[in-house]
Amino acid sequence: MEQFPQLLVYKASAGSGKTFTLAVQYIRQLVENPSAYRKILAVTFTNKATAEMKERILSQLYGIATADAGSETYLNVLQSETGKSENEIRKAASTALHYIIHDYSRFRIETIDSFFQSVMRNLARELELGTNLNIELNQTEVLSDAVDRMIEKLDRNSPILYWLLEYIEERIADDKKWDVSKEIKGFGSNIFNERYIEKGNGLRKKLTDPTFIPTYRKQVQDIREKALDTMKGFSDHFIEVLESHGLQPTDLKNGARGIGSYFNKLANGDLADKIRNKTVEDCLSAPENWTTKTSVNRATILELASNELIGLLEEAETFRSKNGFLVNSCDLSLRYLNNLRLLNSIDQEVRLQNQEHNRFLLADTNALLHSLIREGDASFVYEKIGTTIDTVMIDEFQDTSRMQWENFRLLLQESLAQKEGSMIVGDIKQSIYRWRNGDWKILAGLEKDRSLRIRSCTLDTNWRSEANIIRFNNTLFTAACKVLNQRYEAEQGKSCQELLEAYSDVCQQTPKTDAQGYVKLTFLPHTEEHPYPGTTLAELAAEVKRLVASGVRIQDIAILVRKNNKIPAIADYFDLMTEYRVISDEAFYLEASLAVCMIIDGLRYLAKPEDRIAQARLAVNYQREILHRDTDLNTLLLDGVDNYLPAGFLLQTNELRLMPLYELMERLFDLFQLQELPAQDAYLCAFYDAVTAYLQDHSSELTAFLTYWDDKLHEQPIPSGEVDGIRILSIHKSKGLEYHTVLIPYCDWKMENETNSHLLWCSVQGTGEETDIPPFNELDLAPINYSSSMGTSVYRDSYLNERLQLWIDNLNLLYVAFTRACKNLIILGRSQQQNTVSGLLEEALGSMEDIGMRNNRPETENMEETEEVPLIYEFGELCPSIPRKQHVSTNRLTLPATGIPIHIESMESNVEFKQSNRSADFIRGEEDPDERDQYIRQGQLLHNLFASIGQESDLPQAIAQLRREGILESEERVAQITKLAQWALKHPKVKSWYDGSWELFNECAILSTDEDGNLQTRRPDRVMMKNGQVVVVDFKFGKKQETYRKQVQTYMQLLEAMGYTHIQGYLWYVFANELEEVTL
Repeated sequence: MEQFPQLLVYKASAGSGKTFTLAVQYIRQLVENPSAYRKILAVTFTNKATAEMKERILSQLYGIATADAGSETYLNVLQSETGKSENEIRKAASTALHYIIHDYSRFRIETIDSFFQSVMRNLARELELGTNLNIELNQTEVLSDAVDRMIEKLDRNSPILYWLLEYIEERIADDKKWDVSKEIKGFGSNIFNERYIEKGNGLRKKLTDPTFIPTYRKQVQDIREKALDTMKGFSDHFIEVLESHGLQPTDLKNGARGIGSYFNKLANGDLADKIRNKTVEDCLSAPENWTTKTSVNRATILELASNELIGLLEEAETFRSKNGFLVNSCDLSLRYLNNLRLLNSIDQEVRLQNQEHNRFLLADTNALLHSLIREGDASFVYEKIGTTIDTVMIDEFQDTSRMQWENFRLLLQESLAQKEGSMIVGDIKQSIYRWRNGDWKILAGLEKDRSLRIRSCTLDTNWRSEANIIRFNNTLFTAACKVLNQRYEAEQGKSCQELLEAYSDVCQQTPKTDAQGYVKLTFLPHTEEHPYPGTTLAELAAEVKRLVASGVRIQDIAILVRKNNKIPAIADYFDLMTEYRVISDEAFYLEASLAVCMIIDGLRYLAKPEDRIAQARLAVNYQREILHRDTDLNTLLLDGVDNYLPAGFLLQTNELRLMPLYELMERLFDLFQLQELPAQDAYLCAFYDAVTAYLQDHSSELTAFLTYWDDKLHEQPIPSGEVDGIRILSIHKSKGLEYHTVLIPYCDWKMENETNSHLLWCSVQGTGEETDIPPFNELDLAPINYSSSMGTSVYRDSYLNERLQLWIDNLNLLYVAFTRACKNLIILGRSQQQNTVSGLLEEALGSMEDIGMRNNRPETENMEETEEVPLIYEFGELCPSIPRKQHVSTNRLTLPATGIPIHIESMESNVEFKQSNRSADFIRGEEDPDERDQYIRQGQLLHNLFASIGQESDLPQAIAQLRREGILESEERVAQITKLAQWALKHPKVKSWYDGSWELFNECAILSTDEDGNLQTRRPDRVMMKNGQVVVVDFKFGKKQETYRKQVQTYMQLLEAMGYTHIQGYLWYVFANELEEVTL
């Protein structure tokens, strides 16, 4: 029976060797066919992962080809899977490596964004996008510019102006800020949201009708007012009934806090379920609960309750539920209506700006390809690339967006029609980028996709962590899933299959036989005397101290946090209260460099003279860090900033403002003596590189560059190797990394984070549900802020789906964080904290399988005592750091990079322009030469010739090159120069210089400074080195002069200053073929 090619899907849990598996499968294709890389597309999601994958494949190809011990595992797997012999595999690996190195541009391992960019560039002409298409990555900057331009273009007749004014009036009425620019820009980012792009066509069409939004708003407001009036009617009726019998709400049981408060809340528009409290339940159950036994009006109240009030309350409750549903739906629908009108205008302005700048946004790349494919133009899109690709490999597939997957699906189908080998690798449990449109449901539903033939494999062995950590994570996450599923079942009446299936492969195997590894969870209380945030910092520092005392190196410790805003507090605490150095990614940002910041403040001084803060900062840093003077800031401000800045800087300010940006920065470096600052070179190199890149697309205008610095450049990181300190980073940045010991403080974030910026695009249109009702179904997509009130609205389904997604997002964050640890895992959370991951962990620990964890949970039921004591769970024994083995690798591609010490200085030099002596016009001249000129040009030709050849055998090739360049204009001239050169090279001493045994430096510049510190350049004609001997030669073609000797002596002195010994100097008078030795 014929076997059709299948798509191999690897479900790769944390530490299961995903990169190894991908590399093996890629190399296997190359073993089968060394040129197969030309038809393989491997896609990752980050530049870092791309570089890692390329390095892994190339290094293992080299290792296999050279029989390196580090590649034996790969060799064994390849032998098992291919059935080829060792020699065949090594030969194929060598051939493939040779092909790739000499054809590197077709070695296609790239990010998914860069792949789609390349497709767009190939289609630019057909789509009439322009030949110089610029794909813009910084969508935030584009959006900000578009909103600013849109506001600038407003006039009295613009409908956008009236929308803005209406929106501002609403905000002022709600006691909110009238400056809406920031909020509009934040909401405007939704034009890049995939759901809005993909599903919003109908909405965008309706928004072009200026009457649609006002009509829709009027309909929704009418429904809201009618519902509120109805409920207020029940309150009014309640008061009327009481007053008609001479009673007031305070005459009823519990007075103002009794059933009267319920009707008062209805009158005020509070229709939430929480107002149906015990008092309401009691009043519904019996007339006796409406009055006290001692009330003078007891008989009247009992009769009213029996005959009218209980019926009124029952009817009010029936309508409260229904009208509360409608009011919630209206409030949620109305909140962003004004923003929605503006969104279409922002979208149009962005398109206009892109057209003017021949620019295409990265988000639009996916969208355009998606629309082309959906319209049936898939063959057109992929004909330029699909025909060259027969194997597709996708890494981190759980982070793929729905639109990206639709774009890739056809390419995968095409590849599977040709051959086996395409594969997908992913893990639902590590999907933590949903905010970037990543959708783990694609991976979860892949096996149900009938358009693809799937063969699924699970990598279930964890090679990273110790056995105790693996066992703990297995049992904890199994229990956590059960806890969340029980919550879901209690509310929905059915199991949460999505969650259970996502974590069905959570249990991993361990290849290690000994039970090592350590886990500790501490749940800290929050009291007035000991607030939780401060207690956490103290406990974190205590844990680090205990780890170091137990033999764990600080370089082996990593602190992971949920959000970056926790990092400064931790870093500051460790700086002030401990001896340990904590290093965050922010420490490697350009803004962390004092030298860079002083250059920026120097630019601010020149561009913004009114910026007194920048001026004061510049002066204080110069006084304290360069001159080492303890200058008080108040004194500096009183005396005037200029008195504390370099005089040279102040004298040249007008000249400096006219300088090009790069040269200006170098001048500031020199004027402020920034070379005196230690450990700044790496930052300065990265900064100058970034400035060079900026100037390729921008002018040297200072204000624009400073804006670019403030918006983006200040956060650009510099490369960092191993650091001598504790690393602190976010859980998102830790993905894909591993650490000996991991500490996770503040493990208490909310499972459902309700914020003002958590926007969902909801649709009830065409669902066929009871929520598919007018006018709410008239909006194809409605922007709704996520909150629990969605649960009692037409958007209930969207709420329940988003809540489940948030549960899984936060469970995945815990999984990623907990699986970074190799030896020790330490968690600090908050005790008795509901609806947080701390609460989930406590509940899971209480219900998980017994693995022998120790805890200090007291048996007493006295809650007041236990609430103030940290609850601690421990499992296993602490693992100290092990001295790293000095493994000497023979694989040249895996050797560690050697750091090269550098020191940056700025040396000013005057620019000189010289015409090249290789110019034919320069040598020939414009008029017929006389005999003297001919003699000079002949000398210039020979000078050029002798300076360009390394040995005598190079002479024919050098002369042929001069002939091709037209410098030797005739064969007669060629013969003449050849004869002269051969004659000159017959000199015995000269002949030895051109025998090929010397290391040569032809016309290399020697840089030096004169007595005044000005940069000087010297360029000897020929410097030769051999066996410790150095020979410097200058060619001369005229009469002897004393200045020539001094010139060669200068060269010799410079070489001597560079540390060379045994230096000989010569003047070679070529036409006389005479050598003159020069001595110092």
